[in-house]
Amino acid sequence: MNKKLLTILLLGAAVIPAFPAVEEEDNHECTSWVVMPDLTGGKTMLLHKNRDSKGLPRTNLFRGAQPGKHAWIGISSGPQTAPSSNAGVNDCGVSIVMNNGDRTDVASPVKGCSTPGMAMLALENCSTAAEAVEYLHEIVKAKKYSHGKNGSIWIVCDPNKAFIIENDAARFAAHELKGGFGVRANGWHFPEMVIYSTLPQDRLTRYARRELSVRSTLFAEGTKYKEPVTVERMNAPSRVNEIPGEPKAPPVCGSKTVSGATMAIDREFPGVLTTLYAAFGHPRFTVYLPIPFTIDQVPPELQDNSFSEAVFARFDAKRELLPQDKLVEFERELNKRQEEAIEKARAILKKGGSKEEAAKILNETFRRNWEAVKKLSAGK
Repeated sequence: MNKKLLTILLLGAAVIPAFPAVEEEDNHECTSWVVMPDLTGGKTMLLHKNRDSKGLPRTNLFRGAQPGKHAWIGISSGPQTAPSSNAGVNDCGVSIVMNNGDRTDVASPVKGCSTPGMAMLALENCSTAAEAVEYLHEIVKAKKYSHGKNGSIWIVCDPNKAFIIENDAARFAAHELKGGFGVRANGWHFPEMVIYSTLPQDRLTRYARRELSVRSTLFAEGTKYKEPVTVERMNAPSRVNEIPGEPKAPPVCGSKTVSGATMAIDREFPGVLTTLYAAFGHPRFTVYLPIPFTIDQVPPELQDNSFSEAVFARFDAKRELLPQDKLVEFERELNKRQEEAIEKARAILKKGGSKEEAAKILNETFRRNWEAVKKLSAGK
């Protein structure tokens, strides 16, 4: 155990409270997927999470920059006074998401560190995905992991590597993806972990169908593996709201879905050109907003829950912001501006220009995109 004695045993663990997994009939919590550079055209590592949570619908933007720590940005459901990360990325391009995992014969401590708290601490303290995997492992070994009666599933990336982790309070298995794509709902896959699962077959079958739904949508039923995966294609599965022929199977985007986030990790300048594409609320009822890692001013609406509250009001009224095809068209315009800004900033950095000069371009583009999103949202 290192990293300053595992951040002084997670700051006493009481500083970052645990939020036990929601217990429901199918106990599903989140779907995540990663697409590696060999399928994105080489410039980015793409990581996505759809968050499901009936009890914590708020979704806000968090930005961390503690002295001596890695800076990070991410989204979470906690208050600004207690930052944590459900989906986040740091200045080295380390990105982490987590899902609910299988139930086993061991339960974690009631007092300890929540999975969003664990992710935040790893983002603050780790410069590579491999370091983050070990950091998370140390938390489990120190018996500071707290997640109720269920284990967890993690996807951890940096600009070049990706790992999937499955764990409970007593066991931890991590495997590196060597290329391509990975997806997880809430069922374990690793042989060293599945032997301890006590979940019934029907739940595991539903989880597998959710994973298949992501894969089929992302790769067009297997016909587009040779086309570079874009952010729009990455986000498309996050809005799939039914599984054909399975009316009782919770879809990727269902009644409990409270946010979506894609981290586009830039492989050349991760601490400047990485972008968080975030849906602050149910993805079918809001826009994926491109947020540059270098954002200098976070809009108050993205910190005080007011933006996500408006999204959930539309969701409750079943009133979409735009028809889904028009919503994607609107996002494509936002993303086009963001991509153009990234390449302008990249050119500056390649010529030896300053990070501040590059960040100025990115922040000007963010403000333009944010105004467009506010105008659209205000009209609905």
